[in-house]
Amino acid sequence: MPRRGYRKGLDDAKEPLPCYVRIRLAEASFVTLSAEASTRGITVSALARLILTAHLKAQRAELPRRRGTDAALLRQFIRIGNNLNQLTRQANAGLVAVSADELHTCLDRINTLARAL
Repeated sequence: MPRRGYRKGLDDAKEPLPCYVRIRLAEASFVTLSAEASTRGITVSALARLILTAHLKAQRAELPRRRGTDAALLRQFIRIGNNLNQLTRQANAGLVAVSADELHTCLDRINTLARAL
């Protein structure tokens, strides 16, 4: 505990949210949004707020990471995807003797493993 104790208001970076937006969604869209919010450990309104704010700023939404995904494993998948993309470009240019079937097989296997996460 800090030496001076917890002083409410100094560490809380909350800003008041006096305005609200109401929307209507189809049942399937709401279920998908709710599931995404619960996997990230935030409320549906917080998820919608983050997405809308990022859209209005024309930036990428900085969402909390999904629970259960390992950052190191995710980085490895990104590296594999980049390597596969480079191989595909070189194969299309005729620089590497890799058949399209081999590349499709690799891509299907990567997609299967990514869905299993």
